[in-house]
Amino acid sequence: MMKKKIKNANIYTALGICIIALAVASVISIVPGKNDDTEEIEFTRVSVKWSEKVREYTVPETDAVDVDVTGIADDRTRETEPSTEENKPFTGTFALPMGTDIIKDFSNGEMVFSQTMGDWRVHNGVDFGGAAGNRVDAVADGEIIAVYEDSFLGTVIEIDHGNGMTVSYCGLKKGSTLVEGTFVKGGDKIGSLGSVPVESADGDHLHLEVKVDGKTVDPLEALNKVRSE
Repeated sequence: MMKKKIKNANIYTALGICIIALAVASVISIVPGKNDDTEEIEFTRVSVKWSEKVREYTVPETDAVDVDVTGIADDRTRETEPSTEENKPFTGTFALPMGTDIIKDFSNGEMVFSQTMGDWRVHNGVDFGGAAGNRVDAVADGEIIAVYEDSFLGTVIEIDHGNGMTVSYCGLKKGSTLVEGTFVKGGDKIGSLGSVPVESADGDHLHLEVKVDGKTVDPLEALNKVRSE
């Protein structure tokens, strides 16, 4: 009976030794450098240091507004004499748009006969005679506020000359004009003479219309020009 117990004890002891041996072998196999199939990997810790650059702004030591920093005068500025109700837009000198030959005057609301249309109608402008290609000038400083084609008046430029006065230069040559938004001085060329379809029987001429505060007025009176008797 005693021999059987010893024999069983020996068996358990042998099994324990085998289990320990297997465990040791497993540990050895996963230790880096102990197995030819194991790849060694090195990790390097990288330290990143962030620095923030601060922008510096220089503030001019002045409280002035709209300071002229370039020294170049603004060509769009202009000084005019005060306007009056009797002589608006203002007293002063205007340029003529194209010579002094007036072939048809302002009708002041009265009907005049149209050679082209063969009927009677009002003539709201003054016609300056000339030849196709003649230079057409701005009558005063101003801004071109519109450039367009009109089936009756041809190519038209509208210029805002300030103090409520807008001038329409009609009958210009298409493609010869300055563009909308251009600022001009009195006497500057704005285009070349073309034709006025609704007045073609009257020959080549510039048809000039003037409005003051939206009302059509006598162009020569608005431009302070005296008619010769």
